[in-house]
Amino acid sequence: MIRTVLFGLLIPTLTLPLFAGGLQGPVQLREKDGRPRASLKDCVAILEPIEASVSAAGPSRPVSIRTVGKAFSPRVSLATPGTEVTFPNLDHILHNVFSVTQGNRFDTGQYQPGEAPRVKVASPGLVKLYCNVHHQMNAFLWVVTTPFAQLLDGKAGVAFGQVPTGTYRLRLWHPEAGEKAWTVKIGGGVTLGAWELDISLPALEPHKNKFGRDYAPPVDDRNY
Repeated sequence: MIRTVLFGLLIPTLTLPLFAGGLQGPVQLREKDGRPRASLKDCVAILEPIEASVSAAGPSRPVSIRTVGKAFSPRVSLATPGTEVTFPNLDHILHNVFSVTQGNRFDTGQYQPGEAPRVKVASPGLVKLYCNVHHQMNAFLWVVTTPFAQLLDGKAGVAFGQVPTGTYRLRLWHPEAGEKAWTVKIGGGVTLGAWELDISLPALEPHKNKFGRDYAPPVDDRNY
């Protein structure tokens, strides 16, 4: 048995096949005016097997998504089914994290500063997170079964190694660009490519509160 690096964590996996390769290449985010964005922060790359022998990833270590300054940190996270997710409240006000994503619905209820409610995610896919108290708070949690998934924060592009040979779907996603997918074939060496995403969505997706209603008008919180 070996250990695979998954989301920065070491997770036991089955021994990889004798023949394995890799996938590398730059990723570019383009603004609405065509200019390249300097950072790939919050961009996610997921490599899913189509015709390849890959063992599914097991539950990763607990994921922590903090609430601080009336924002989620980090904004984008990765996990696997069965992973425990905590929401430490580092503010001095109440929060109420919820999701209405099919297969991963939950509601922490209002919780106090210093508290850290926990939930377990179950179904693969993109989980959208909001706060029922603060309309401007949003975050995203990708729940994946493949061991080949990474956040591109601080990187120039995709770099997957020790990938069993076969056919895969490369999915790239960003909160303000949505998702694009490509079919790639991984051989015994490193497969090279280059990919782009176009910024086209608002930074904050319009949404309702946990009851499916509009949020109340914001109060004066200049003394926050």
